[in-house]
Amino acid sequence: MAVEFNVLGPLLVRVNGRELALGGFTRRAVLGFLLLDPGRVVSISELTEALWPGGHPPTARGILLNVVSALRKAGLDIVTRKPGYLLRADPDRVDLHRFRALLARAATAATPEQAAALLRDALALWRGPVLADLVADGVTWPALVEVARLRDAAVEDRFDAEIACGRHREVLAELEAFARDHPVRERVQGQLMLALYRSGRQADALAVFRRARDRLAAELGIDPGRELVALEQAVLTQDPALALPPPALPVLLERKKVSVLVTRLELGSDESADERLEAGVADVRARIEALGGAVVTTLGSTVCATFGAPVSREDDAARAVRAAFEVVSRHPAAAAVRTGPALVTSGDRVEVSGTLLDAGLALLARAAVGEVRTCPATDRALTPAGDDAPFVGRAAELEQLRETFEEVSRTRRPRLVTLVGEPGAGKSRLVREFTAGRHALTGRTPPFSHNDPLAPLAEIVRGHAEVFDTDDAAVVTAKIKAISTDPWLVAQLSALVGVGAQGSDVLMAWRRLVEQLAAEPLVVVVEDAHWADDLVLDFLHGLADTAEDVPLLVLVTARPELVARRPARGETIELAPLSEEDTALLLKVLMTRHDVAADLGTLLRRSAGNPLFAGEYVRMLRDGVRDELPDTVQTVIGARLDSLPPLEKVVLQDAAVLGATVWPGAVAAVAERDVAEVARSLEVLRQRDFLQRRPTSNVVGETEYAFSHVLVRDVAYDRVPRTSKAMKHFHAAQWVRALPLEHVPLLAHHFQEAVWLAEATGRPCDILGRHAREALTETGRKATALAARATATRCYEAALAVCPPGHGDRAGLLTLLGASLSWTGGGTRELAEAVELHVAARDFAGAADAAMAAWRSCWHRGEHAEAVRHLEQTLGFLAVAEPDERVFAVLAHTAHALTLVGRTDEAVTTARAALTGATGTDRAVALQTLGLSRVKKGEAAGIDDMRQAVTERRAAGVSTSLCLFDMGTAYAMLGDARARRAVRAEARVAAQRHGDQYTLSRLESSRYVELFWEGDYTAALANLDASIAAGPAEPFYHAIRGRIRLLTGDLGNARADAARALELARRKNHPGELQHPLVLAARIALLDGEPAGRWVDELLDVLPGNQITGPIGAGLPIVLAATGHGPDSLAGVSWSRWRDAAVAFLAGDRGAALRAYREIGSVPDAREVR
Repeated sequence: MAVEFNVLGPLLVRVNGRELALGGFTRRAVLGFLLLDPGRVVSISELTEALWPGGHPPTARGILLNVVSALRKAGLDIVTRKPGYLLRADPDRVDLHRFRALLARAATAATPEQAAALLRDALALWRGPVLADLVADGVTWPALVEVARLRDAAVEDRFDAEIACGRHREVLAELEAFARDHPVRERVQGQLMLALYRSGRQADALAVFRRARDRLAAELGIDPGRELVALEQAVLTQDPALALPPPALPVLLERKKVSVLVTRLELGSDESADERLEAGVADVRARIEALGGAVVTTLGSTVCATFGAPVSREDDAARAVRAAFEVVSRHPAAAAVRTGPALVTSGDRVEVSGTLLDAGLALLARAAVGEVRTCPATDRALTPAGDDAPFVGRAAELEQLRETFEEVSRTRRPRLVTLVGEPGAGKSRLVREFTAGRHALTGRTPPFSHNDPLAPLAEIVRGHAEVFDTDDAAVVTAKIKAISTDPWLVAQLSALVGVGAQGSDVLMAWRRLVEQLAAEPLVVVVEDAHWADDLVLDFLHGLADTAEDVPLLVLVTARPELVARRPARGETIELAPLSEEDTALLLKVLMTRHDVAADLGTLLRRSAGNPLFAGEYVRMLRDGVRDELPDTVQTVIGARLDSLPPLEKVVLQDAAVLGATVWPGAVAAVAERDVAEVARSLEVLRQRDFLQRRPTSNVVGETEYAFSHVLVRDVAYDRVPRTSKAMKHFHAAQWVRALPLEHVPLLAHHFQEAVWLAEATGRPCDILGRHAREALTETGRKATALAARATATRCYEAALAVCPPGHGDRAGLLTLLGASLSWTGGGTRELAEAVELHVAARDFAGAADAAMAAWRSCWHRGEHAEAVRHLEQTLGFLAVAEPDERVFAVLAHTAHALTLVGRTDEAVTTARAALTGATGTDRAVALQTLGLSRVKKGEAAGIDDMRQAVTERRAAGVSTSLCLFDMGTAYAMLGDARARRAVRAEARVAAQRHGDQYTLSRLESSRYVELFWEGDYTAALANLDASIAAGPAEPFYHAIRGRIRLLTGDLGNARADAARALELARRKNHPGELQHPLVLAARIALLDGEPAGRWVDELLDVLPGNQITGPIGAGLPIVLAATGHGPDSLAGVSWSRWRDAAVAFLAGDRGAALRAYREIGSVPDAREVR
């Protein structure tokens, strides 16, 4: 018995996985106290003091005895040991012990990474305060305080480890909360200071010190310790020792869209050309790098650079073209910009490979000096997306901004509002709607603001003064003078926009200008603040906090990265995705304007509530492009991916290989990384809104994540180089292979992708293909054994898809696929080819296997003559095949076929031959067939063979449903309706468990038999009508329906059923199929006053050596008696209760016949002979 004890939270005990009800407070308190120190004898005096501090009742010992007795009865191992009790528990099953053990391992961990992982695992054991339920009832044991302190120390140890690993930003929010809860713990205050400092927030770090100093003085009357004071001095002086050593960047190879700039300098060939070339190349490099590009190679006068590697931005193409024009304007040079996918290697240096560089050089060759050439992809990237979309779904946010501005205007107190939203969410559009008709100044932060941190403030000045890039210094100064008469202000603002050197007073000058302009209500907009330098952000916050009597609204737009980087100040408005209703309205308007017809549901899913994405998809359809990702959408999402740390970006791309749904174990397999490391990265990705964690998982023991949007997955997957994808899909397939069968579609997908990608990239894929075929075939066989035939079919189809034409595996795979399809009458083409290939290879055992499956396919289609042809073909192949395990397997199935076509003696002989060498499920088939054949011959002991077949199938862990179905048939033949009903119910349970649709359909279509025997004619007819609709060629259905109609007085329809049943039975040429139609025809003839002798004569020809088919029942002796036949007419019929009842009736002993039919369990037959 496995007992688990949990005290790190409310007291919880599980026995064999089920929660144990512990009862009232006293029981829980005794157990909780023992668990605080398991394995130690706790004295009775300790227990009484813990339960009744300050004085215990006279009956305390008795109460304790009763409590311990009750806990023992609940299954807990508590023994009496002087001077008290000992709780015997496996330490590894007590969460407090596991917690302490993990802390000990963390203390000796070799690296901070290992320590952090162990501490995370330790803290994950906590579900709340220790013994929280007892604490809520007033318990205040000192040991609880000790355990709580241990947890606090573990939290601080983990912060140390995480900060040492460089994850100071990730833990910052948690660290701030912990520091607020523990304001006088100097260690955690120091950790918070260090994390803030390393996050670029020096001022906030110093503020933490000041608050801690004040709190220590106020509450404890002491000064901070030496370590905290030393840390404050280090922060003040920006001591380099505080910086985290930069880790080596992991080398990442990805396929991404970039813009390549290639330039050629034409500097002549005289003696000083080399010097000019060196200076010129240096200047070109400086121009490129200033605009965020990376020079990847130089060759003489040719410089190649890339924009978008390693980090993508939405304006990569625009910056590449701008750099090109700057180069040709400063030098005698030609330039070309080519945009497209390339292989980018990122690490300590950036490398770009692929055909894009060649295409760029070819484009450059056609460019003259002073000319910049671009490709169509670059031109499209430079084309504005347009602004024809209606303003929808942001009315509430717009009203919020209007109300804030009205308050600013009324109170003349500045406010700062930050609009946060994903790219394309509509931040800029909302700003335009809001600022329309208002006095507003706007500045945009460029992606590479580190080159000019004050760029957004300078743009505001340029916009207000109408300064253009083409203006010379004199014109700029004149325009600045036009907006201010203050010489000092003019000088500072001129320097801010690029005329003269910037001094330390430019920010003060900018603030003075804005305050002057804000004499009337003013809006200052700073867009793309996620790229802004902390200096500018701090300045804007200070402006809003400290300005007085200034009706100024500072409106900042940013992506979520800003909030992740530093906590938002002031008011924040988050732009969530548009609702489905608003997105649909937006799409409908855009589709009408652009005259585009498309599936609205598909566009809704792809747009994900993003106005930019919606517009881009409609414009792409307008341009005749379908089933592709718009360039703008791809660029926006790509930029988000590049904002991730390198490790998380790699993990996201590996996750994309798996599909829309991922699990840590699967991603670790694809990435060939540690599962714990991958799990942490997935959590980071969830926090960054790339993934969502699902509340339940389709894989036991694994947390399930889903991509926040299919577009994120598409872009991430597209970035994985095709050469890497093949092996990653293979690793994914190997992981999925260990999962239950319901994941087979995923298995097939990954194996197929692995092989196809290997072929597409020209890599040898023989070994990969062989592994894929073997794994898929093995899984298909498992599915077949469990009667999950649809699943097996998918496996075999996938295996064939990765089998080259002419490969030796093809014949076997065709046989397996055809055999799986044969159960529903399919597989004809596959099996015909399989037989041909096997015969050509002189593999007669394989040919017999395929021919046997072809028999089954024809049998289930009702083509019985063709089925018999395939049966004879099978027997012919078996006669010349070398004996091996395959031959014995085919013999087992051939025996079953012989039984079904009425060749019972051959079936018995063949089944016994199969049993001499068949193994596993094939042996079970042979036993099942032998038993059924023996029952047909009147040997009731055949049931024992069938029971043994069921036992062996269960022991092998495979489906028993079809075997049980046949056993039910055998019971029906012998005349035991009740046993048939019980076994068929068992068969239904087994079929449902394994998803055996074939057996379930047969159970449903044959339910009319038990309904008829119960006397429920209405329900039986309804079931028969449905069965005939599904299988109109089955004579048995028409015969039993005709009998029911006869019994209910519907003679006309009974006559039609009899005619149809006879027609179909003669086609099948099976003696067992003719019995019931002949009996029905004879009875109708008798009722019509016509001779019935010809029907009875034919009936007596087919009866000898066969069983009486159950639903004929009393009809058989009735027609025999009516035509003058006695008991001797049944002398050659195999024994069953049906025969006994019929013989009794023909002998004139109707009482015995009645008893026999009642024992059988057939109400209609008992009625007929009564």
